Amino acid sequence: MALRGDDFIGAGYGPGNDAELWLLKGEAKSNIVLGKTTVSNARKVLNRDNGRCTPDSLLFVANRLLESPDDEDVELGRAIRDEVGLKALRADRIDHMLFTMSGNAPPAALKEDLNGAGNNRDQFVVNLRIEDHQEFIKETFEEAENLGDD
Repeated sequence: MALRGDDFIGAGYGPGNDAELWLLKGEAKSNIVLGKTTVSNARKVLNRDNGRCTPDSLLFVANRLLESPDDEDVELGRAIRDEVGLKALRADRIDHMLFTMSGNAPPAALKEDLNGAGNNRDQFVVNLRIEDHQEFIKETFEEAENLGDD
């Protein structure tokens, strides 16, 4: 099921004795040649909705956690569901991550984007260089099609 605007979400609690909810909103991009346009578009998606995760995405994650037999997962699911209703989570508790895969070395645009991303939240950037990018993508989709055939 698509998360409708959020490529990936991380959820947990703050460090130490901090019991407040903390989220990671992530955007993933893959391109044989990663360039400035792709990076800029990804940043726009991260900043959409004031940098918040979409309610649909959060409820999807919350519902999966609420189905868990683990009490800590259920507690986290409730905290996420409450966040959807209250929108009380401060911007500095919603970190952003841009994850990219490309056939080329990380472009300068990634560093420029990170430097210009703002300081009201933690920002992370990861680039995974895959020299045979197109072959990797092809094989990945072929394997995904075969899931469950065993």
